[in-house]
Amino acid sequence: MLWVGRLFEERHTAVRLTVVGLSGVGYLVLAPGGQTLSLLDRFLAIGVIAFGYVGIWSPVTVVCGISAALAAGWFFGADNDAVPTVALAWAMFELGARRSGRQVWCGLAVAIAGSMLSDYDELLDVALTVLYAATAAVAGPLLLGMHVRALGELNRQAADRAREEMSRVRAEERTAIARELHDLVAHHVASIVLRVGVARGVLPLDDPRVRQVLDDVHATGAGALADLRRLVAVLRDPGSTRYASFVEPEGLPVALRTAVDRSHQIGLTVQVDIDPEVVRLDSRTALAVLRLTQEGLANVATHAGTTARARLSVRVSDDQVEFDLRDFGGSAGPATGASGGHGLVGLRERVEVLGGRLQAGPTESGWRLTALMPTGATT
Repeated sequence: MLWVGRLFEERHTAVRLTVVGLSGVGYLVLAPGGQTLSLLDRFLAIGVIAFGYVGIWSPVTVVCGISAALAAGWFFGADNDAVPTVALAWAMFELGARRSGRQVWCGLAVAIAGSMLSDYDELLDVALTVLYAATAAVAGPLLLGMHVRALGELNRQAADRAREEMSRVRAEERTAIARELHDLVAHHVASIVLRVGVARGVLPLDDPRVRQVLDDVHATGAGALADLRRLVAVLRDPGSTRYASFVEPEGLPVALRTAVDRSHQIGLTVQVDIDPEVVRLDSRTALAVLRLTQEGLANVATHAGTTARARLSVRVSDDQVEFDLRDFGGSAGPATGASGGHGLVGLRERVEVLGGRLQAGPTESGWRLTALMPTGATT
């Protein structure tokens, strides 16, 4: 029944007005009770229905107009004021549901005056009775409208509190994750970088290959530490930056080449075809392409062996980027399934959140990883 509550929102005023207006038209057409409406009665009825649409965005204006129509009906000798009376009740409900303060009190006073003038002949004889009837007829719908408005306000406040509570819980979760990343992961990575740096300086390294490995480990660890610190900063203060930019589109070709070069250093043979147009990608898509490359090449080395051959292709069209990485087996044999890690799951989530799709699976000679993404993030 959620739609019932939404029906009383201000944006659906025209729908409510149409329902009330159709009931008025039905009264005019069917003439219940066998009553015959005069031309004046029909003119006033049609006039108040039409005026409801004219002043739809100002309920106090509609109240004043219908009240004036009731008074005019008495002045010109109208016999049947059923439609204007119902219209005034609806207008009072709308006034209470959509407005507050001075407009409500002014509308109430005008509506009571209009209702009393419509019964002016009786007003001279039983003034208190007419006053009571007029007040009850307009105050009841007004109070009902005010009640609906109060319920709507309470619902909005409850929704705001729920959002604030959710934001608080998420902030606490982010802070906890940031704390563990800093105190545990970043601490160990920093220790590794420090120890490798010391080893490079104090150990006699006669074999240049050993120094090359240590240099690569040091550079990789330093890069990982810098990324961890950026992640910690974003987790602790999400408002400080719109998105953690780990790679800019214009730097993507260099970052991809660096990832390929590191694969070459451990023995992989990688054939590369990277479209120069990758610089057109937005930051999030560029980062996704880089992570696909890094994780994909790491999986090739893990599952197919460090002597495997692979082919990497990144092509950019007008509105999408196509990533393709396949290996042709190696000393470890083709991969037969996912490892116990979460790398492929994370890649799939990263691609799908950008509005793309990812596929991964074995081929006749090895393993293939493909992804299709828009050049700009859709979410």
